[in-house]
Amino acid sequence: MKKITLLGLFCLMSVVGLHAQGIGLGIKGGANFANVDVGSVDTDNKTGYHFGAFLDLGLNDNISIQPEVLYSAQGADDFDLDYLTIPVLLKLKFLKVLNVHAGPQFGILTNAEDDGEDVKDRLKSADVSLALGAGVDLPLGLVGGVRYNLGVSDIDDGYNVDIKNRVMQIYVGWKLF
Repeated sequence: MKKITLLGLFCLMSVVGLHAQGIGLGIKGGANFANVDVGSVDTDNKTGYHFGAFLDLGLNDNISIQPEVLYSAQGADDFDLDYLTIPVLLKLKFLKVLNVHAGPQFGILTNAEDDGEDVKDRLKSADVSLALGAGVDLPLGLVGGVRYNLGVSDIDDGYNVDIKNRVMQIYVGWKLF
C-alpha cells in the first residue's frame, strides 16, 4: 500500500512539475479559535495557535494545489488537543491577490489532556476535517487568510460520546520563493 501511495504521489508531483506555472514554498502561523462538538454538552472555546510550512503548486494562473504541514493547538477550555495536521487544498485565485481554498485535512493526535490529565488513550489517533477558507497573496511573498476546519470524523475512543473538532484559523505567512 505504501508503494502505491508513493507512486501516486510521484506521478502527481511529476504532472504538477510539467505543468506548473510556479512553485512556492512558505511558512505560516496564526491563531486558532477552537472548540469541540460533543453533542448536547456545552463546551467553552479555546484560543490556540498553529504554525508550519506550505507548498503552492501552480497548475495555471488561477488554480493551484496547496499541501501544508502544521502543528495545531486546539480542543476546548481545559481540553487540550495538539495535532500534526496535513491539509491538501485546491486553491482558486481571483484578481491575482485573492483566493478561496478547500480540501481535506488529516490530523495526527500528538497530545491530549483533559483538565491536566493525559487522555490520549481515550481519543482516536487520527482526525479528518474539511478545510474551507479565503486568503490574500500580497507583494513580497506575504500571505494571509482565514480558514474554518470542520471535523467530520468522531475522535472519541473512550468517552462514549461523539466528539468532533471545530477550528477557526487566522494566519499570516511568507512565501519564500
